[in-house]
Amino acid sequence: MNSKLRRFEILLPLQFNDGRDIPPEWLAEAVLEIVENFGAASYET
Repeated sequence: MNSKLRRFEILLPLQFNDGRDIPPEWLAEAVLEIVENFGAASYET
């Protein structure tokens, strides 16, 4: 049986190339955009 559900893994960086941290607001905004487009999101730290 083929499932219509699919799993995607999106890796978001926690730091810029120069070592500075990505602002937490940017990460939160990215997760919200993923939820808007795909309906759900989960993450591990």
